[in-house]
Amino acid sequence: MLLRQLLILILVQFILSYKFTEDNWNSFDAYGVKLATNDNVVVQARNIDAYFIIQFAPFDTSNLSSPCHVNYAGINSNDTNFIYNIVVPEDDDNGASVIFVGENTDNSTSPYPFVGHLRVNSSCTATYDIQYFNSSGHDEFFVVGVDPSGQQAYGFSSRFAFSYDLQTHKITLLQQWPIPNFTPHAVDMSSNYVAIIAGFVATAQNVYNPFIYMLQMNISSYSIVETWPYVPSNSSWQTTTTNRDASTFTRKHMMSVSIHDNTSAVLVGMPSFNIVFWFIIDGTNLILFGQRENGYQRGYGQSLGWSDESGGPYPAILANTYTFPYEWSSSIIYLFYPAQFLSSNPIMPLLPTVQCPLWVDLQQELLTIAMGTLNLVLLDSSGQVYVVLATAEGIYPDTSVAFGTNPAFSGPANCPAGTYKNWIGLYICFPCTVGQMNTDEGNAEWLTYECDEHSSICPLGSVTNDTYSDFITAISQEISYPESPESIIFDDILIMNMFSFGTSTSCLMVSPVFWTMVMTGFVILILLIMGILKFFKQHAKTRLMIKRIFRQADIIREGELWIGGLASLALIVLVMFAYHFSGSYLNQYPIETAPPSTFTCDQTIRNAKFQTNLQSLTTPRSEDEEPIFELLDQQQFILTIDFINTQQDCDDLTITQIVHSYSQVISSNCTYNRSTVTISTTLQSHTVSLIYNFAKALSIGGFRISFYSEQIELNNKSSNTNYFVQEFNFVQPFFVFNQTMAYDPTIEYQLTRIINQTYPLDDNGLYSYNALWSPVTTSSTSDLFLTYEEYMYYGLLKTTFTISISETTYYIKNHQEPIAKRAEIIFHNLLFTIVCLELFGLIFIVIKLVGLPLANRIRRITEKRFNIIHPEHSSDTPYQSTGSSDHSSNV
Repeated sequence: MLLRQLLILILVQFILSYKFTEDNWNSFDAYGVKLATNDNVVVQARNIDAYFIIQFAPFDTSNLSSPCHVNYAGINSNDTNFIYNIVVPEDDDNGASVIFVGENTDNSTSPYPFVGHLRVNSSCTATYDIQYFNSSGHDEFFVVGVDPSGQQAYGFSSRFAFSYDLQTHKITLLQQWPIPNFTPHAVDMSSNYVAIIAGFVATAQNVYNPFIYMLQMNISSYSIVETWPYVPSNSSWQTTTTNRDASTFTRKHMMSVSIHDNTSAVLVGMPSFNIVFWFIIDGTNLILFGQRENGYQRGYGQSLGWSDESGGPYPAILANTYTFPYEWSSSIIYLFYPAQFLSSNPIMPLLPTVQCPLWVDLQQELLTIAMGTLNLVLLDSSGQVYVVLATAEGIYPDTSVAFGTNPAFSGPANCPAGTYKNWIGLYICFPCTVGQMNTDEGNAEWLTYECDEHSSICPLGSVTNDTYSDFITAISQEISYPESPESIIFDDILIMNMFSFGTSTSCLMVSPVFWTMVMTGFVILILLIMGILKFFKQHAKTRLMIKRIFRQADIIREGELWIGGLASLALIVLVMFAYHFSGSYLNQYPIETAPPSTFTCDQTIRNAKFQTNLQSLTTPRSEDEEPIFELLDQQQFILTIDFINTQQDCDDLTITQIVHSYSQVISSNCTYNRSTVTISTTLQSHTVSLIYNFAKALSIGGFRISFYSEQIELNNKSSNTNYFVQEFNFVQPFFVFNQTMAYDPTIEYQLTRIINQTYPLDDNGLYSYNALWSPVTTSSTSDLFLTYEEYMYYGLLKTTFTISISETTYYIKNHQEPIAKRAEIIFHNLLFTIVCLELFGLIFIVIKLVGLPLANRIRRITEKRFNIIHPEHSSDTPYQSTGSSDHSSNV
């Protein structure tokens, strides 16, 4: 029992004799907010220096007034006042009115809490009112809020609360306070004297839950209008957070509250849960409008406020990131549209971005932000105050510069070409949408213009409406190497083309069998004429002469039949077409020089068969192959890149070349014309990386990559071989009409050797090796271009374009050789002629052995049935044999 009393006594003595550490004095957010602003003044409380910094409007960077430095006030000259929090009324425009709360630590062994009111005019003349409360020990949390008009302030600690009349400086304690087990961490006031207080409620030992109270305040009391406990969902990581040390001030358990008085909108930030809530005050109800989290981290919503840009208000949120054990990692400021706040999609930061970087003398760690109507004030970990000034249409705040010292101010910068800004505020310039453009850089234009021509290329962020018709055409020298035809036997090819009609008129006109049938029709016509002449005795000699002529032309039965001569005409037509086809087919080699095959229905037919192999470069090569590889390696490439629809300039470009891990800045031939930067570079190697760095943050609508190298030829007479490396002329444009080029695209090209080996048509002919390079990229346009939403997330950044070129470890080898050579074609044509003769002879034999007996039998049956007797005219029968004398035949 005695030991317990002793421990309690020691604890009480520790609380009563609390001293702020050196870290507390050096920290610019220890125990609360030390930064406040409205449209007329920026105020910082600096405990380490024991004075206020007060900067008065107008915030004109061309004529800034010097800030006022007002020392802290105390009971006597030896007092040390440690200020927890400061606020300024939103609507106060008569000098500076600063309300502050804190503790005095040197007046006695027990710290005295106090509230003060500082009035300062533009001449830096200051008047103080400071009120000390009876010592009740050290308070970890002591917050203060003031109504927007600056009439009444209210302070809250874990032990007491009060109202503070700023006109009479009368203090009135609120007897109902404290709320049991509640520790206030942040507060803000509305013009209706509604206070929103955020803090923690102790629900068990070392367990603290976040709680929000809405209080209706008056001079001596308050009423609880609404309570809102934050209860994380069971599936969220926040549900395991106990906030066991929330009763002691740490940055992790800071909270923030901001009320937008005109719309009754409320923001509450809970960094320990990495979440910000947006509420609406509706009479006596506190309605949750939305919430936004920032993943499994800490620090989101450490400080916040409202921007009154056109269409607002818009939440401004300081999103700090802390790693275990709550070590600072990054600071980002966001400005949200309502739809963006309600969405979980990432958005572009307001600060820092490449277009709006942090001023070089600012620390990366930001502690607090404060919002005027439009201006943003931020405080870094070194105590530096920086004011981001809202800018007019066509201008954005340049945060890379600073006017003044502390506080320092951003400067104005004109929107780059291809962007616009048609509102007054903090945000950077937006890109011109598809079909819109802004042509001028360095002016204050804030309107976009319609692109004039329907055929013009006006992607996202356009600076011109040029059609760029000469830039969007791709050039590739590669020809798809064909597969060998289904049949690579010349006999099959010849037969198939001799006896096919095709499906079109043009095919019919070159069909051998069609013209053979035409000749057959002519033969039938002659037979009809011969039959008619038989009935005219006066033309007997004519018939005899015709028979004699055709009998001499009979190559089928060797002059035996006169009708064989007629059939021989059709045979000759067929064979002549075969010879013509064969001669023309022979010359359809190689495919690179062969004209269209107009002599047959299929005009793509070629006297070539192919074989394609993929081979490793490590495969041993023959002596005949080695020269073509050497010639390919000798080709020196000229790489040309056109950055299209941009106002990037050659003067702002540096090119770094990396060859075999060695990098150097190189020169190039750079020109600017038609809103296009054209850069030509001679590559030192086929394996190289080039990095194009543009110093300015300007949009680029698209780009075109070109490779060029001259042809190389070598004739080796000893091996009767020709080696030819083609001119390398490759062009590939990259455009996405509703997007703009990304700020850090990387495109990779792999070069593959394609070698075509062509065998000669004759055994003593010239062997040929023909080669070229084939560039291929696997880069996706989604990695090379940004959509509007992505642009609005990343912002307009400085462009670093990287192209990497390498050779593949394999090559493609194509073999081409003729299907049929000259001797083979001659031989097969001879065989075809013999086959046709035998085929026609077979037809005659079939007719003689089968057709004529069958016809005679039918005739006899018919005569017998009808008792018809016809004289025999055996000599007139086409198949009747005749003697050598013409007079032995009946005519």
